[in-house]
Amino acid sequence: MHAVTEGLLEAGMSVRILAIETEKHPFLIDRIPSDYKTKTKIETVFVNTKINLFSAFFNLFSSSCYNVNRFFSSTFEKRIIDVLQQETFDIVQLESLYLADYIDVIRKNSKAKIILRAHNVESDLWKRRTLLEKNPLKRKWFKHLTKNISNCEIDSLKKVDGIIPITQKDADAISKMIQVNRPILVLPFAMDLPEEKSVEPVKRGTVFHLGAMDWEENREGVSWLINEVWPKVISKIPSAELHLAGRGLQINDGKYAGPNIFNHGEIEHAENFMNEFAIMVVPLLSGGGMRIKLVEGMALGKAIVSTSIGAEGTETQNEKEIMIENSPKGFADAICNLLNNEIFARELGIRAKQFAKNNFDMHSSSKKLTDFYTSILR
Repeated sequence: MHAVTEGLLEAGMSVRILAIETEKHPFLIDRIPSDYKTKTKIETVFVNTKINLFSAFFNLFSSSCYNVNRFFSSTFEKRIIDVLQQETFDIVQLESLYLADYIDVIRKNSKAKIILRAHNVESDLWKRRTLLEKNPLKRKWFKHLTKNISNCEIDSLKKVDGIIPITQKDADAISKMIQVNRPILVLPFAMDLPEEKSVEPVKRGTVFHLGAMDWEENREGVSWLINEVWPKVISKIPSAELHLAGRGLQINDGKYAGPNIFNHGEIEHAENFMNEFAIMVVPLLSGGGMRIKLVEGMALGKAIVSTSIGAEGTETQNEKEIMIENSPKGFADAICNLLNNEIFARELGIRAKQFAKNNFDMHSSSKKLTDFYTSILR
């Protein structure tokens, strides 16, 4: 979202940001550059999105979408109304389905076109989660949530003037879901690519994972990596090291411990961490959309091993830009191959970096986005 905003500002557009702050995702204003705050007039409203067991239980007898309803706040709605009545906008862009409950109030208070940027096809995520759930009661609950979120997703996508999914796969799924003609722009995650600079040589024989560990899909993937994959790596390369870091990761958490596993907890500088170690892993077994950290790793020229789901939406090819393996043995063999063959690992990283430059550059992405806005307004 930050990269999109920066791209629009660079393209000469005026941007106003109104966001929801939650306990899980606090608004850390001191970390935001002062010029960015001035340009965007960014502000937030706190919304308590914690799951309420009482409300969740009674939602079993309702057709409303509990996932989305948790993000509704009358205070946030009032602030939307105030902003729309005080200022005039051409476009109101909603970041994800979880703002769907505000579409009607935006329509009533603005003539702006409404664009929904679909970070994922949410109903697909919940279908996958339901299939993977082993607890029969939770599986029944997830099945109910999936049905409701699917209905909400279809209804919301039909209400907006344009849709921006981040992968072609998501775009195809959305078109099939809504079965009505809506302008769609596939716009992958883009970033301001890092400048070419010399970095210290990476520590040899090292593997790393960087990801938010308050996200269920990352916890599941890292557990699979530690329990199923890493023992196979250690049996072939006893000196190999696995380094873990990310938001919500507790340094002393025993679930993420094992031979030659180093837990760094939350870190301040992601790029510095990524540059320190050799091989990046993306061991996702579920989820949707595009992995931002994978793209960031490619942009830094890292050699990467990922599952098919982890690489989803990037259009990367196995053994060309990254290594793609889905079985514990295949994943472990790919890691070992890269650790033992530094020349191949370096070449893989060079190709990944070029691929990121060709496909995920913020400047070219911003041009596509502004052209899409223009076509919607016409």
